[in-house]
Amino acid sequence: MIFTHNRYHRYLSYGITAALLLLLAACKKETVATTTPYPIPNIPNFRKMPVDPENPMTVEGVALGKRLFFDPILSRDSTISCASCHLPSKSFSDTKALSKGIDNIEGKRNAMPLVNLAWFKNAYFWDGRSKTLREQALFPVEAPDEMHLPWPQAELRIQRHPVYKTLFEKAFGTGTPTRTEITKAIEQFENTLLSYNAPFDRYLRGEIQLDSSVLRGLEIFRSEKGDCFHCHTTASPELFIDPLKTFANNGMDAAATVFDFPDPGLGAITGNNNDRGRFKIPTMRNLGFTAPYMHDGRFATLDEVIDMYNLGPKNSPNVEPIMIEKANIRFQNTGSYGLGLTAQEKADLKAFLLSLTDSTFIQP
Repeated sequence: MIFTHNRYHRYLSYGITAALLLLLAACKKETVATTTPYPIPNIPNFRKMPVDPENPMTVEGVALGKRLFFDPILSRDSTISCASCHLPSKSFSDTKALSKGIDNIEGKRNAMPLVNLAWFKNAYFWDGRSKTLREQALFPVEAPDEMHLPWPQAELRIQRHPVYKTLFEKAFGTGTPTRTEITKAIEQFENTLLSYNAPFDRYLRGEIQLDSSVLRGLEIFRSEKGDCFHCHTTASPELFIDPLKTFANNGMDAAATVFDFPDPGLGAITGNNNDRGRFKIPTMRNLGFTAPYMHDGRFATLDEVIDMYNLGPKNSPNVEPIMIEKANIRFQNTGSYGLGLTAQEKADLKAFLLSLTDSTFIQP
């Protein structure tokens, strides 16, 4: 057969088009993964668990995220993992006041517990620098006082790992994952860390009765006497925080000006000077496991925490207004800014706080 010049180019064009279609089909095949939706429990007395449509939870994604969470592959010298500072036996918190990264470098804050994270809205870390869990997972990898590994190197490590290549293909349809898929997998796993079987949960469900000391402590907690409920409401049992109130200066540090706080907290992120010295309000869940307490781990025991609040807030320009208002009322009535809890009332309050500890959460 003799081809004319035009016919030759036409057949050549057909061939190129066919090749491109095959290439596109191959690429499309790589980006499609058959996954199994992860079963999200319907928890009595809890608000419905928020689900991120940009990162739906799957069985494959959760399993992959769990493996990454416990794997030191994302640290520069392959010595620490996420679980090194977020210990499962401690409700995924740290026993050290200030968490340490590679080369035993000490950070400036205590590792927060990881529990019921999906209900924390738009603010992760003590200073709220991340809006999502997957964004939060970006920071520790490169942080000099944590894993200290540049993300391009972290991506290459995962891409060259034959097991991870297969796992990412199953979970996300790609054998060359970037930080996007890596952090999405970690986010999926962290969203499965659900705690809802503490004694107080079982009491709300009518399964058990609580000790009289615990019930007295509950009344102190949600009354003006204890003054806890303004920031830690029982109306939000997923976390025991007010869903509309995320950050606070709880009067823990005295400061003549907002620039005198040893750690600027939220203010360093927002640039708003009134936010300096304000930190994320933590969950009240699993307090029996999560010592030491506060953003800098300064209190080794719950007794110390209760004593701090019982003394009343220390003065600074931006202490929570409700705390100042209540302290002034107490001063007018009793001559003291403190709560005035007796030894028995403090013991009862502690008993209630410990009733929020879920022993099933830390079981393998």
